[in-house]
Amino acid sequence: MRSTARRQFGITLIGFLFMAALVGGAGILAFRAIPIYNEYFTVQKILRNIDLQNNEATPNNIRDQFDRKASADYVYDIKGRDLDVTKENGRIIISVAYQRTIPIAANVSMLFDFEANNRK
Repeated sequence: MRSTARRQFGITLIGFLFMAALVGGAGILAFRAIPIYNEYFTVQKILRNIDLQNNEATPNNIRDQFDRKASADYVYDIKGRDLDVTKENGRIIISVAYQRTIPIAANVSMLFDFEANNRK
């Protein structure tokens, strides 16, 4: 009599649960990080779109422009008072450096360091 037993392929239930936990954890981290990066790219866009060509490009005017544009784009963590306005080689440079901490679970959190400026 000839044996027709075949070798089975696949993963076990424990293997499947382990893989599901890894994919779920990565998904949670991604869903927590996406809004943070979206805000960072919005801040960069706002800094590049501030009008520096008019004669009223004072630091206070620049900060006011940022606050108006930030409120229209739903940026709540960065305010005009957080901006560093300097002049290099006759060009106005607007920059901001900030950190965001996102809690994950218990005492585990993610820390994001961002630096944005209006240089192209």
